[in-house]
Amino acid sequence: MNNLNKNLFVAFKNPLKFLDYAIAYFNYKRAVAVLTDTPIKEVGKLYNEIFSSHFIAEIIEKSKSRPGFSYLTMLTPFRAPTIYVLCRIFKPEVLVETGVAQGFSSAFILNALELNNKGHLYSIDLPNQPGQEIGNKTGWLIPDSFRKRWELILGPSREKLPALLRKLNKIDFFYHDSDHSYENMVFEFDCAWQYLKKEGLLLADDITDSLAFDQLVRNENCKFRKLFKLGIAFKK
Repeated sequence: MNNLNKNLFVAFKNPLKFLDYAIAYFNYKRAVAVLTDTPIKEVGKLYNEIFSSHFIAEIIEKSKSRPGFSYLTMLTPFRAPTIYVLCRIFKPEVLVETGVAQGFSSAFILNALELNNKGHLYSIDLPNQPGQEIGNKTGWLIPDSFRKRWELILGPSREKLPALLRKLNKIDFFYHDSDHSYENMVFEFDCAWQYLKKEGLLLADDITDSLAFDQLVRNENCKFRKLFKLGIAFKK
């Protein structure tokens, strides 16, 4: 089945979901531009930067992932590449993420930090997450050259996140991609928001799984954008 037929299959199977996905696809550059007060031309350049890079070619080959509506992978424009673009724009110095698995998002973040020539990523996850190939360790997709800017903390976020945030005191960037239950998302958002600096970013994947992200942006009355399953909140 070719890509067009796969996209049509997705559309016919769940037309409303496909429509949401397509709208996000065509609006992601504008949404990032508005949220970050960055000219859309500059945002476009950063997306082109990542999509034309040797890095993404390496990740595609190594992970056997493909972009497109049919695959719904981290390579779609509103997930890992968008996280990369946001890191390139804001140039955060202290970053925390929960949920690593093979290290897709981590690799994109660390690539941006390398090009920024600043920043350190702290990641919390359990080993051997579902979907990982047997024998591969957490974060196996991350190139060795990026690991000097990365620290992996193994364990549940409910135990490890509060202690890490107290140690760091302030963070510029938080990305949730661990357990997407309402209770865990609320827990992580509440923890991270306290330590997030002014003009910091909180990102969350799979925000359609619960109302936790909607609750956060409503309670904090902050700028935000939703790109299909990716939520981006900007702390005033």
